[in-house]
Amino acid sequence: MAVGRISTFALHQTTLRDSSKVQVNIADLQQQLSSGLKSQDFAGLGGSESEQFLLLENKIAKTDIYLNNNKIVQTRITSTDNTLGQVIETASNFRNLISQRRNAASNSAAFPETIKGAWQSLVSQLNTSLEGRFLFGGTRTDVPPVNPDKFPTLEVDGVPDDGYYQGSAEDVIARADDNTEINYNVRADDEGIQQIFAGLAMAQKGHDNNSDEDLVKAYDLVTQGLDGVIAARSIVNQNKVAFDEINTRHESFKLYFQGVKEEIGNADLISVSTQVAINQGILQASFQAFARINSLKLSDFLR
Repeated sequence: MAVGRISTFALHQTTLRDSSKVQVNIADLQQQLSSGLKSQDFAGLGGSESEQFLLLENKIAKTDIYLNNNKIVQTRITSTDNTLGQVIETASNFRNLISQRRNAASNSAAFPETIKGAWQSLVSQLNTSLEGRFLFGGTRTDVPPVNPDKFPTLEVDGVPDDGYYQGSAEDVIARADDNTEINYNVRADDEGIQQIFAGLAMAQKGHDNNSDEDLVKAYDLVTQGLDGVIAARSIVNQNKVAFDEINTRHESFKLYFQGVKEEIGNADLISVSTQVAINQGILQASFQAFARINSLKLSDFLR
């Protein structure tokens, strides 16, 4: 029968190897405790978990882009809404002054200045800009949409036109999410605004010719224009609500994606702490075993 050689070498090697594994494991667990992450790179995650982790990161990044863009649009919508409120107030006041002009001759001398003041107010309001962008010029955002040097005139009496307008004929469209595009701007050549400007032109003509018929046309045009601008403002407010609802969904999805991502990438600190304690106990026992083996002599094996 073959007799094996009695030696502590194999025991030394096995103990050292096991101790090294435990030390590496403890270091990894302590890294998880300090960082809160299962791994510092994708190598520490499984293949399917790495793929899902990347997919969630992309979804979160895309959601952030939508949220940021939508918030910019919401700021523009709020400014547009406020400006349309001013336009409505200016046009309402001007309509009242037209009525006074028709019924009180004493107002006739001041009426041209009234017309000029209403026009200048409307020009200032419709040439509102935000962060260097004119809001009422459609896609042409670098030029004031209303010519401030040209009082409105009509090619045909009583028929609105956009001769005062310098913007584009294209609307600004925002993609609020993967499936939703919203035309959120109001252009200064909107039908209601054209009617108000036509009312300015007819009021000027009615005053110059002292024509009550033209003043009546001016009054009616401004009234129709007011109805149109109020309707346009209503659509702006609907868009505001739509963006609010879409952003609420984006926020909810983002929180969900972040939660799933944390489940994949974050360490279970309680479980990790327990595992560290267990491995430290194993490592201590290994050192004790190593010390015991290191003290053995051949005679100890032959007893």
